[in-house]
Amino acid sequence: MIWPLARRARVTLAPDEARRLAALKAAPQPDPRTPIADLRWVVVDVETGGLNPYADPLLSIGAVEIRNGQIRLGGGFEAGLQQAAVTSHENILVHGLTHSLQRSGMAASSALLNFAEFAGGGPFVAFHAGFDRTALAVAMRKALGWDFPGRWLDAAVIAPLLFPRLAGECRSLDDWLAALSIENYARHSAVADAAATAQLWLILLEAATRQHIRTLKEMEKLAQARKWLGL
Repeated sequence: MIWPLARRARVTLAPDEARRLAALKAAPQPDPRTPIADLRWVVVDVETGGLNPYADPLLSIGAVEIRNGQIRLGGGFEAGLQQAAVTSHENILVHGLTHSLQRSGMAASSALLNFAEFAGGGPFVAFHAGFDRTALAVAMRKALGWDFPGRWLDAAVIAPLLFPRLAGECRSLDDWLAALSIENYARHSAVADAAATAQLWLILLEAATRQHIRTLKEMEKLAQARKWLGL
């Protein structure tokens, strides 16, 4: 629950949106026993109107899928959300979403339903996943009245555990991309950042397999190990 002391806002959806949401709620979640090689990974990046995912608006969502060890760029997802109030000029310099793009985006409920249908329950991957997960959860709650479920893994947590020799010099996504010779064709574009993160995730999956990490649950346990190691 994102706002533990806040009253749940009443959301009224169009009949078609309500049917789509009901189908999403009934869809199965990924089995944690599934081998990592057999999963359809959904790699996500979002752009927001600031650095506070609880308060700043969700501007755009980008996502790509990894299936059978390959990034399916042709089947990626990208959506800009229509904004009632546009963000500052300084913020636009970061994400490149101009005032006209923000005003002409898709209605939040439609964009979020489209994303959830593309995602199909995950599992989800992002770099600094807590930010993306929170931004999406807040937007889903506001636009759809839905506590968006899903299992998330953070590439920023997994990478230094699998490549400890790089951990001291790599902090940001750009650091890891440079260290592993990964190109990003449009930094701060949500779908481009998702595609770059997906390339990083493929490398991490290969490294995990070499270390005999086989299932989604074992990847989650690896991420939890960071807390015990004090990293």
